Amino acid sequence: MSTKKVGFVHTTPATIGMAEGFMKAYLPGVEYIHMYDGNVKLTNFASPIGVTPKKNLLKYAMFADALERAGCQVIVSCCSLMPRATAYAASVVDVPFIQLDAVILDDAAANYSRIGVINTTPFTVPYIREGLETRAEKQGKKLELLFSGPETERALVLFNAGDFDAHDDVVLHQMRRMERAGVDCILMGQIPFAMMEGKIKAQSWSVPVLYAGKAAFEHVASLLQQ
Repeated sequence: MSTKKVGFVHTTPATIGMAEGFMKAYLPGVEYIHMYDGNVKLTNFASPIGVTPKKNLLKYAMFADALERAGCQVIVSCCSLMPRATAYAASVVDVPFIQLDAVILDDAAANYSRIGVINTTPFTVPYIREGLETRAEKQGKKLELLFSGPETERALVLFNAGDFDAHDDVVLHQMRRMERAGVDCILMGQIPFAMMEGKIKAQSWSVPVLYAGKAAFEHVASLLQQ
């Protein structure tokens, strides 16, 4: 795979280092390019919940074109709020352009029915719901989705302030509450939660915990091999 190249689109700096860590662990030798635009995130949060701003659709299409021209065989969005923009931009390039958590949503919708979703902002809820229910409908399934809701919103404030340990403590506490609620699996509903991989693995869970870590990057590797 040494001649392969992956392009990553970021709307928060935190996912840049996260992606590099997973690339080194699971796709050693593969080249990668990062594109970052913090204004995409600001525009998202300035818009109504569930609305993907048109200017961000355009930006994602421009990112996709630039990364394809740079020689990327796969392009990956690392923003949980941008699946619609990713789908829109995928139509302007001839290489796969995916959400990093796409394969995780595939797994959740295919294999579980009562899904506990951890989210630290209400802005992600419509996109996760849409992603899971669209997948389930294709299989004739009905899902029951439980979102962690306002209890975890304090974690986002901590995350944005750079207090990642305090953020992780809040999230882990809510994961335990979700586990006790009797879900079939816990879905980490925002891509940056993969930064918690070490802490998640260090604890024992009675149900599967799904996040955009190893499985997501193995999916990227499989796309590179096509």
